[in-house]
Amino acid sequence: MKTMQVTRFGGPEVMRLTEAPDPVAGPGQVLVDVEVADVLFLDAQLRTGWGAEWFGQAPPYVPGTGVVGRVRGDGRRVAAMVTGGYASQAVADTVVDIPDGVSMTEAAALVQTGPAALSLFEAARIKPGDQVLVTAAAGGLGSLLVQLAVQAGAEVTAAASKGHDVLRGLGGRAVSYEDVDGSFDVVFDGVGGEIGTAAFARTAGGGRFFGYGVPSGSFATTDPARSDVEVIGIEQVQFAPGEWAELLKKTFGRVKPVVGATFPLELAAEAHRAIEARATLGRTLLVVGRRAAYTDGVLRVEAAELPEPGPGQVRVRTVAAGVNGIDWKLGRNGPTGLEISGVVETAGGGFAVGQAVVGRVEGGVATYVTADAGDLVAKPDTLTFEQAAGLPVVLETALRTLRTLGLKRGQTLLIHAAAGGVGLAAAHIARSWGATVVGTASVANHAFLRERGVLPVTYGEGLEDQVRMLAPQGIDAVLDAAGSGVLGLSVELTGDPAKVVTIADFTGAAEHGVEFSRGGLAWREVFAELAPILPDLPLTIFPLHQAAEAHELSRTGHTRGKIVISIEESTLPQ
Repeated sequence: MKTMQVTRFGGPEVMRLTEAPDPVAGPGQVLVDVEVADVLFLDAQLRTGWGAEWFGQAPPYVPGTGVVGRVRGDGRRVAAMVTGGYASQAVADTVVDIPDGVSMTEAAALVQTGPAALSLFEAARIKPGDQVLVTAAAGGLGSLLVQLAVQAGAEVTAAASKGHDVLRGLGGRAVSYEDVDGSFDVVFDGVGGEIGTAAFARTAGGGRFFGYGVPSGSFATTDPARSDVEVIGIEQVQFAPGEWAELLKKTFGRVKPVVGATFPLELAAEAHRAIEARATLGRTLLVVGRRAAYTDGVLRVEAAELPEPGPGQVRVRTVAAGVNGIDWKLGRNGPTGLEISGVVETAGGGFAVGQAVVGRVEGGVATYVTADAGDLVAKPDTLTFEQAAGLPVVLETALRTLRTLGLKRGQTLLIHAAAGGVGLAAAHIARSWGATVVGTASVANHAFLRERGVLPVTYGEGLEDQVRMLAPQGIDAVLDAAGSGVLGLSVELTGDPAKVVTIADFTGAAEHGVEFSRGGLAWREVFAELAPILPDLPLTIFPLHQAAEAHELSRTGHTRGKIVISIEESTLPQ
């Protein structure tokens, strides 16, 4: 497995990516394939050697405690507290199932700060109208406390050096530390040091002060003479496994974490630099790279190295990848996937970091890919990442074949497999050009095709009669996306093999003198022509760990529209 190891005490540069033996779960434990790991400011402090007398860390060691991923064997999405979380695998004693509707990223951002925030909030006994101060309010824990206090009806002063717009969006009164004024019934101090000490001084008589933060290097200094203030320390955010699990369950769906940045596991040093520089808001997370690849005819999901872009390329964090028949028909070993949507990680080719893109790649079913900048375009805002990922191959195929057929306004086009991705895309384009479209499909898809303006006919006996009844004027062109022995009939219907194109029947094409069409159009050219008329394809979406199931469904040919693999579950705000 991959691990990020602290080789000695020091700056971020002391962390090294290493290979380690795969861990083995003992009795009562589970093995988790880690997808996202939480990064604490404390992790960066411990890396320097700070706190060794209390925490006992000694290099070499693997930092990180909060992770989310899937249980090896049953695929359950879980959150866990572990030892050595900056890794592609981890053994856990206690896990919490992540509920539907909560993304892996959201769960990772809550795995440690969620229980802490809820524990602090419940101990604070906040009443409507209470004056509440939160320091480090733009951090992962502070932003959750702002939400909880606002939900309780408190007047919340959210103190932070940055992120004021975000805090106002959460319902707090955002201020800089030097602008904090007044007194407070409840103070949550996530900073410590001088700022925390000043915050304690603003705690009203009968109030409650929570001092749990040490980013400044020390806890806040409290005044023992202030017997009118209840002081609660770090013990309030320390839990037994069972208590942690129950708090986390109650946190899901109650608050929305702020995710400021994600980094590949390989760039954990950059993540530490970012949090030490206070350059991010909310949580900072590490994403473990994975990919789907064939080995001896079997598609498996495996850990993957972070790819480095070459000249003219950019690295993209993949959000979704399309599935195409060619992916499994080739049957060769190695990564799979020809089309993706995602977010640019390294600038180049006119693309900025953070820009959403869609395009053609090699090995797209992976957390991170490199792509030639010329094979990408900006993702339209009107499309989700999943919708966008399903378009490049079918649009290129549809446009290429319709150009080959020379389809014109007023003509009639017959499409075999009209309810599939290529068929629907071709029908949509052809109708936009003013053509009439007849499409073969199962009876279950007939009503759907009619809604899209396609005249449906059924495969099998009587197909010729059905077509001639619906198109008495004759068939001008045929696109075969089925590969089910229909080329002979297609040539008979058109009267000319040059008016028939197949993308699915290589042997039949040679037999009947029909063109077998292969890829050739540049994605940017395709997108430039079709951007005003992009089709809305029905999608069947699989998570990455079910990539093999996605390919198996594609093999059956019994799916409507497009199959898409969701690589990440909203790893960043989209």
